[in-house]
Amino acid sequence: MERLPTWQIAIRRLGMPVTSYVIQVVLPATAFGLILGAVIFFFSSSLFTGASGLLLALIFPLLSGGLAVVWPLIQTQRTAIAIEREMHMFITRMGILSLGDAGAQSMFDILKQMGDYGALADEVQAIETLVERWHTNLPEAARIVGRQSPSPIWGDFLDRMAFSVEAGQPLEEFMRSEQDTFQEEFNTLYDTRLEAVDTLREIYISITTTGMFLLVVAGIHLVLFMTGSLDDDPWTVLVRIRWILLAALIYSLLQLFGLIFFIVLIPDDDLFARNDVATPYIIRMRRTWALAAIIGLGIIFTIFTAGFVVDYTFIADNWDRYGLLSIAVIVTPFAFPAYLVSREEKSVRRRDESYPGFIRALGGTAQARAAEPSATVRALKDIDFGALNTSIDMLEKRLSMRINSDNSWTWFAADTNSMMVSRFIRIYLEGAQTSGEPAGVAELVSKNTTNLLSLRRRRALSSGTMQGVAFGVLIAMITSLNITISIVQGLGSSISGVAQGLVGTDAAAIPAMAGGFGLPVLDDSTVVEQNIFLFKVLVSILVIFMIMVLGFISARIRGGGIALSVGQMITMLWVAGLTSLLTAVLLDASIGLFISNAAN
Repeated sequence: MERLPTWQIAIRRLGMPVTSYVIQVVLPATAFGLILGAVIFFFSSSLFTGASGLLLALIFPLLSGGLAVVWPLIQTQRTAIAIEREMHMFITRMGILSLGDAGAQSMFDILKQMGDYGALADEVQAIETLVERWHTNLPEAARIVGRQSPSPIWGDFLDRMAFSVEAGQPLEEFMRSEQDTFQEEFNTLYDTRLEAVDTLREIYISITTTGMFLLVVAGIHLVLFMTGSLDDDPWTVLVRIRWILLAALIYSLLQLFGLIFFIVLIPDDDLFARNDVATPYIIRMRRTWALAAIIGLGIIFTIFTAGFVVDYTFIADNWDRYGLLSIAVIVTPFAFPAYLVSREEKSVRRRDESYPGFIRALGGTAQARAAEPSATVRALKDIDFGALNTSIDMLEKRLSMRINSDNSWTWFAADTNSMMVSRFIRIYLEGAQTSGEPAGVAELVSKNTTNLLSLRRRRALSSGTMQGVAFGVLIAMITSLNITISIVQGLGSSISGVAQGLVGTDAAAIPAMAGGFGLPVLDDSTVVEQNIFLFKVLVSILVIFMIMVLGFISARIRGGGIALSVGQMITMLWVAGLTSLLTAVLLDASIGLFISNAAN
């Protein structure tokens, strides 16, 4: 049965008719955006007038209405990614079921055992509803759900399963034949996702370059064409810098859209285990985060109190040199817990690499000796399993106490702190108990975890490339904007000198003398330095926002959670600060050398 297009699947999964969705969601969202745009237009009528004000007012209803229209597609894509996250577990469970006496059960009973797999469980529940409540036969129910499934790989499997049931193929034979087929499809899909990362990376570089160009033009325009007084109230200052604010808004939206696309198209990869066990690592991390917060607050308090005796005007006057570095100093205490998480990440990845060999040895030993779990694990103590050795020793000690075998394995999973080990060790234990063939179960688990590790290595390559691109884009942005700042500072100095030389000259006659062209700043250069300072501060804010976006994107591709992204953000902030200081010093020196040579 042919699978429906994605937009039709999104419509069918709305849970309501399209007209109802338009009335209840799209129209209210558009109306909200229209009201918000009207309010902003009313309060900013002095900022943006004419076509620019109308365009600003229409941006909000277009964004809110457009988001409401495409939201079903976004949700469908997110559901597909959530389903595909569980594919390795699903493949392993199918193989384990084929080793036992699953042939005596119905296919539907086996599918109901998959009920703890998130979005995949919802798909199984849909099949159950069709069979039990609507009395649809299993093959037809599988085809209906597969045709409307957001995930093509899951839909293809259900279609093959329906054909198998109708043809009378034995269940265990079908599951064994599906192992290689399903895994190959999953690998192809995973590679497609990684190729999407490369495409998104190129798009992100393009939109970032476009945003930087807008900022450069707006910065030069701010210095040459915007005049005012040093006594202007804040609203008047906002009117003066309205175009640079608009360029900053467009740049921020471009960055935000890039982040959304990465989040929607890239599947999440949980690296660390999620459990309620208070391991030494968890306790140490809680204390480290608390200590980092205390130190950070202490730095802020020290800076605030020192402001009564220390003059920070020097930093403000040289914001392009020391602004980002000052912010980096404040957030640096949080780099220590991020460093601990990064070190734990490396340990977890090493444990994951050792896990396939350990599970094969465990299954083979259990099959050969048929001994109690503690004796089986004890037999493996003399084998070197790398980073897993400590966790295996602790597991053997807990099993030897014979208090609670299940809790011993739970603590083993918690000690490794690996999501992969935590989930697959439970699958192995259940499969070995139900099938009576621990060696065969261990072989399947090892095969699938090895394949998962192979996919992770490919993902790590994309992550490394993205991190390199992130630092490159950041350095390019800092350098280009500092060059712009240097140019506008030079223009400001030159214009101030020209303005002093025009004292006593009728400034209104300059445009006529220049063929109709004149610079407003020649008439009044009072706020040139203030405009340059505002441009510097706004650039710093945009750099910090870009660092946050790049941190979240890298964390999404790499996996590992928010703590790793915090560490990368702090690192990028230091790189940005040092780059800003270095480029500002070099530009000042080169411009000074150029001016001195010109004077000679």
